[in-house]
Amino acid sequence: MREVAAPGPVPEGAGRRRMPFTVIDEAIHLLDSPAEPWGIQLELGVEGRLDEHRLRAAVHDALARHPMARARQPPGGRTDRRWWWEITDTPDVDPLRTLTWADDDALDAIRGEFYSVEVPLAESPPFRLRLARGPAHDLLMLKANHAAFDGVGCLRLLQSVARAYTGQADPPASVRLEEARDVLRLLAAEDRPVRVARRRALIRKASDVIRAPTPPSTDGGHDRAGYGFCQCTVDEGLTRALSAPGQAATVNDLLVAALHLTIAAWNAEHGRQSGRIGVLIPVNLRPPEWRQDIVTNLVLDARSATGPSQRTDPASTLAAVVAEAERAKAGAAAALIEVLRGLTRLPVWAKDLVAPLLWLTGNRLVDSAIVSNLGALRDPPSFGDEAGATTQVWFSAPCRMPCVISVGAASVADRLHLSFRYRHPALDRAGAQRFTALFAAQLGLVVGT
Repeated sequence: MREVAAPGPVPEGAGRRRMPFTVIDEAIHLLDSPAEPWGIQLELGVEGRLDEHRLRAAVHDALARHPMARARQPPGGRTDRRWWWEITDTPDVDPLRTLTWADDDALDAIRGEFYSVEVPLAESPPFRLRLARGPAHDLLMLKANHAAFDGVGCLRLLQSVARAYTGQADPPASVRLEEARDVLRLLAAEDRPVRVARRRALIRKASDVIRAPTPPSTDGGHDRAGYGFCQCTVDEGLTRALSAPGQAATVNDLLVAALHLTIAAWNAEHGRQSGRIGVLIPVNLRPPEWRQDIVTNLVLDARSATGPSQRTDPASTLAAVVAEAERAKAGAAAALIEVLRGLTRLPVWAKDLVAPLLWLTGNRLVDSAIVSNLGALRDPPSFGDEAGATTQVWFSAPCRMPCVISVGAASVADRLHLSFRYRHPALDRAGAQRFTALFAAQLGLVVGT
């Protein structure tokens, strides 16, 4: 059923304008498909209840504040060389619906169905919301087309919703949207040594294409489009240990190392050896001064690869992951922008052929798994005393076969929340639960090194 047109006045300062897709928008847009929708998952669970009417008004206030929240992709001609965003005065549809769930199984079914349907870009906004009412508490579920938003952008949007809901002031954006989206300027190499280091890092990473990464073994999968989800929380002790002052590695490094070891152990349990394992890591490109601001898409993927000799024990794996992260900081991700920029010179019809070409590489460009870390939310979106504290945050990025699992992490209320998004052709729910339990065990071993 089509969603009804959104009511409400013309947003303050609104005016229709067009912005070209960035090279990052284009790269992600090319991966989107109905069977594997390229959408972000972000859910907030409160202790109590949310008022639907207040929430809807707050959503429309947030729409008025953030131009990309009102973006759509207008039709283009086959000879066009760019895709464009059109910022509308008002949204075309009301993104919010309310539903109920009686138990965890019902919520899992709702979650899988919701995130397995793509968000169309032909109408604004490029996101959808569900107010999910449970027996004792509510969840607010956000699904955003990744070409428009990244995880940070989704979180910033929900911060605006929460502030409008409670009548709090919402600070203006740190920079103009057009300035923030100028990724070529944002990542420009200012001197020759930096440019040379970036090219060397990119050449080194190009060698990964020679060997296809080893995916996790299938376990009870069946032919079905879309995603399933399996979620868990890490106890307070291990959550604190992840970011303890004496910890030599970052939380992200620890999560990535644990996933490398989990895939290797999982495959061994299924009678299969693992060669090179590649884990994709979305990197936030925002500079420190506005690192958690701007509703848009500003992430670029980096790859962490390990071979069998680097996975002999947790300490060796963690050392390899940390070294890989340091090399990534040398600019391989930024240098990739220059490669992607070449796509902007192609006509739209030629760009549409890029995604199918991935299959011709023997899936060498598709990683084993994904880790996305939204970080520790010291000040999560809060909806006031009536709703109660925000005690759950579930976040994950999309994945495409043969990358069968995406692990999303966020910490709130002194607990690390892990959302495992998996592809049905590779895993059933029981298999995903076993994989999740194995990851939790491996994470404990890595943190204890």
